[in-house]
Amino acid sequence: MKFSSPLPDALAENASFLTPQEQTQLWHAAILMADSRGGVMRLTALFGRQVDAIKNRVFQTGERLGGAVWVDFVQSAQEAVEDTLWRSYSLATFGLEAVPQMLRPRQPRNNPMHRLATMASGVASGFVGLPGVVFDIPFTTATILRSIAEVARDNGEDLAAEETRRACLEVLALGGPSRADDETETGYWATRIGVNHLTVTLLIRGAAGRFGLVLSDKLLAQAVPVAGAVAGGALNYAFTDYYQTMARVHFCLRALERRTGDPAALSACFTQMVSAARNRRRFGRRPTAGMTILLPR
Repeated sequence: MKFSSPLPDALAENASFLTPQEQTQLWHAAILMADSRGGVMRLTALFGRQVDAIKNRVFQTGERLGGAVWVDFVQSAQEAVEDTLWRSYSLATFGLEAVPQMLRPRQPRNNPMHRLATMASGVASGFVGLPGVVFDIPFTTATILRSIAEVARDNGEDLAAEETRRACLEVLALGGPSRADDETETGYWATRIGVNHLTVTLLIRGAAGRFGLVLSDKLLAQAVPVAGAVAGGALNYAFTDYYQTMARVHFCLRALERRTGDPAALSACFTQMVSAARNRRRFGRRPTAGMTILLPR
């Protein structure tokens, strides 16, 4: 993604401990976070009535079952995600480190093939309705995890390191693409603090809970055979793009933290920048053309 919005002078002064290049990197990461959920939220609103209608049917299936059906469905989605996260990290990172340095992109990219792959999965599973969930959940989860790992590698992370594995899982544990998580920068730092001392088992369980809940609403939208293919494909594409964007923000900040050695000051500056970027968005100043994020190595 390219940007034309310059860093406001007041924010540059507050970030004086950073080099001009690092200030630009942080500002562009703030713009990415501020704008990250626009497309997802529009699609969620578009398919929201379909999701609500299916939820109502679930709750009306009978006094004995009632809401338990929905609770069981959400729990099943979370368990499927958790199982996939346990099994798929090695598969998700397979071959990424083998790519020679000279052939790797200079800047982290949002791999369009991952978005197209999950979109195809959503379309295919949507044609058959809820039975397609059995295939779509693990495939979508593993593909998004691989996309996150690719962003990590492009930012100079060692994919074989346990710390990198944890960092990739943290992306899935971040605030989801919903209006309830609109203050994403607050949720971002809270999540990082909260998972800092968790075991991998608890981290995977937490990531599966957040990400599984995101997928459960999406999968309800594709519960109606054939018609659900449109919802499944569009939402899979949008969700993959969202988590790719969050990965670019996450690993940009990790790289800057390593460079500056001052996470607290970086956190304060980033929160201010996201607030300013959100105000820019409200006034209709969207990113168009300009510089790309140049992430530190």
